Amino acid sequence: MRWTKSLGCAQAKPGRHIRNTRYLFMGKRYAKAASHYICAMFLRLALIFCLATSTLHAQVVNVEAMRGLTGQEPGTHGVLDGSFYFGGTQALLLRLSTSANFRKTLEKESFYGIFHGNLSTRVGGDALLFEQNGFVHGRYNREWSEEWTGELFFQWQSNKPMRIAQRYNFGGGPRFRAIDSKTVNFFLSPLVMYELDIESVTGAYESVFRMSTYMSLDLLFKEKYRINTIAYYQPQILEWDDVRVVMNSRFSTPISPKLNLTVSGNLNYDAYPAGTDVPNFTYGVNSGISWRF
Repeated sequence: MRWTKSLGCAQAKPGRHIRNTRYLFMGKRYAKAASHYICAMFLRLALIFCLATSTLHAQVVNVEAMRGLTGQEPGTHGVLDGSFYFGGTQALLLRLSTSANFRKTLEKESFYGIFHGNLSTRVGGDALLFEQNGFVHGRYNREWSEEWTGELFFQWQSNKPMRIAQRYNFGGGPRFRAIDSKTVNFFLSPLVMYELDIESVTGAYESVFRMSTYMSLDLLFKEKYRINTIAYYQPQILEWDDVRVVMNSRFSTPISPKLNLTVSGNLNYDAYPAGTDVPNFTYGVNSGISWRF
């Protein structure tokens, strides 16, 4: 007797009914386990793909992105980012990227520390260095009122392909909160900084004062999709044609209570780069995973 008829048949044997029910239950359980396994494998492959698709990453410090990810609550919090890729066919490509962002808040004072390193090179044969850069950034904030905050910062950075052996920046100024809501935050900050630049090929150095005015927009959609966009305008004081313009946007969305998927893009313009062989415009896109603690 077929199972499809035994449901409505009074002559069906009880043992066969129980056995067929058990087989049906086991089939559903195995199908559910297989579906869960396939979804987990797909998620892992997607994460690996995101970690492996990072490209040119500029020396941009988007502190606003870190503020959004770490929140405003007191205590010590941070975000860790990382990506790794090694592979190729005729030539092997090694790409490493890592960063660590920390924030400690005590009442009206906040301390920020940001560390980043990036390496992209061809391995074996004629080695070709695509990227080798990094920076260390520290920032101190003190709230004066609900709208105004004082900022002090320093930064050290190096970028071999851009012929920056070492660059030191020290500066500070006010920060104004123009819009403050649960979903939209907009800031203006007219900072002034001192810059010491050491060129990697000739060893020549340049010592100047620059403005470092920035505008920052933070958007939150549906309580989980966050977009941070920050634009810097950095002209040399009294030499206004020597200007740098930097834009950075970062999108993040949670994939677990502690993990975020992030995609960021950078666009940079330098009127007078370190050498004639260095382009005025640089840009890049980076994707990866962030762990918040």
